[in-house]
Amino acid sequence: MTLPSRTRRADALPKRLPDVPPVVVAGMQDYLRAQDFPARGMAAAMQDFYARLQAAGLPPELVTPEIYDAVGTSRSRLRALLAGLRAFAPEVPLAPAAEATRRWDAWLNARYNAKPRKPRASQLNGLPVAEWPEAWQAALPTLDRTVRPYGNPLRPLEPKTRAAVVSAVGLLAVSRTWAEGQGVSCPDTPSPYLFEVFERYLLLEREVSYRTGSDYFERLRMFFLRAGLLDRDSLAALEEITGALTEAAGDEEPGKRATLHAFRRRFQLGDVLHRAMDAEAEASLLPAYTTSALRLRQTAVAYALLVNTGDRQGDLRHARIGHELVRDTDGIWRHDLRQGKTGGRKEMEALWPGTCALLDAHVLADRPAWRIEDRMAELEDMNLLTLSDAVLHKNFLNRRLEADFQLCDEPGADAPRAKLTGHLIRTLIVDAIRRSRPDALWAAQHMLGHTERTMQETYRTDFIETAAVQAMDRRLEEVENSNWLSNPALDSQLGGRRCPS
Repeated sequence: MTLPSRTRRADALPKRLPDVPPVVVAGMQDYLRAQDFPARGMAAAMQDFYARLQAAGLPPELVTPEIYDAVGTSRSRLRALLAGLRAFAPEVPLAPAAEATRRWDAWLNARYNAKPRKPRASQLNGLPVAEWPEAWQAALPTLDRTVRPYGNPLRPLEPKTRAAVVSAVGLLAVSRTWAEGQGVSCPDTPSPYLFEVFERYLLLEREVSYRTGSDYFERLRMFFLRAGLLDRDSLAALEEITGALTEAAGDEEPGKRATLHAFRRRFQLGDVLHRAMDAEAEASLLPAYTTSALRLRQTAVAYALLVNTGDRQGDLRHARIGHELVRDTDGIWRHDLRQGKTGGRKEMEALWPGTCALLDAHVLADRPAWRIEDRMAELEDMNLLTLSDAVLHKNFLNRRLEADFQLCDEPGADAPRAKLTGHLIRTLIVDAIRRSRPDALWAAQHMLGHTERTMQETYRTDFIETAAVQAMDRRLEEVENSNWLSNPALDSQLGGRRCPS
């Protein structure tokens, strides 16, 4: 009697896989007797993988990215290997294969999914410097040095601020051309008339918001003050228009209070921590080499740190392992971040046990817990969120908050877009400190990294007694008792380990 083809291949499998552990081979045989492998070349890829591990003298738990690179000589072969390991050797960490997977995916997209280039419209809204009035061109160098046009010293502008100022002046030059097209002659000398023309251009032609308009006028003030081109009347007109636009923006926009009100109607501050736990639990169910798993763990870490330490988005983006965030040998992560806005050092010290556990899970991915010290050494100086030299895009945290916490059911075209941001979370945290310990406002100063306590007023709201803040109080108590991370999926991921309290 002739055996079926799959059975014959299953019986012959041990000879083809001499370096593969017997328990893995047995699982592959059972599978093959019932159905074909899901990917061609899986058996050969598995043999190559374990042969390279044996040649390197490494147990499967210490597999390196170099081994995945060597076996994955093509995208299909790497995918066959990863599918085989997931199915028959789940104890092998797949996270080291992340870089190889991303490289092959990038190759595939570049080769087959490349879209034809479309001509892009110029993003330069204002006139270039060469087309400015001569007096404005001559004043441009004053942005790069300390000047005293009216007696008081004005320092050089930072590169980002300088670019914004040049853009605003270029737009002012465009407004003169626009006015001439309307049959109105507009002089280049700073004057109430010139600034009124610019205001009309911004609101009527560009249709910018009042807030954006006030920002443009503030940049003009920075330029013309340094240029020494303002007289008393033009300065008064500039400040009057800026103030009017700022006031109109306050009346037009929903503002911080309305957004916080929308948040507290639908969520509690503790929901941010719940979402951090859920994100890690979702990541643990995905292959560790996937970008989706990495993004979920980035969300978990960012949310936990946001509530735990109130870090600004810009500071969190650049936090490095071994510098701004350090892990002690006893498993406690410590926070030592110097914020970019003021340069002040935030005195936070040890992080919550739950935050420590999420950070460990992020660093380890699907690696065994006993590898944490090796991972910390490997990741020294690396970006905390990307675990590499790369840095996430500027608005990553606010975009994820907006997606996870929808504050409006179905906002219409005329409805204000209330969005949850990291700044609003910081506001609620400061309110919690005010409510529970009004005598400890110094804590808010240290958490926010402010140089003076009066800056905390920026974060004050009228919702000190809201359900969201009360929920935060309860959540803090749970965190202190280390109960907030009692998630079965995460327990499994961390091997039942907890950071010591």
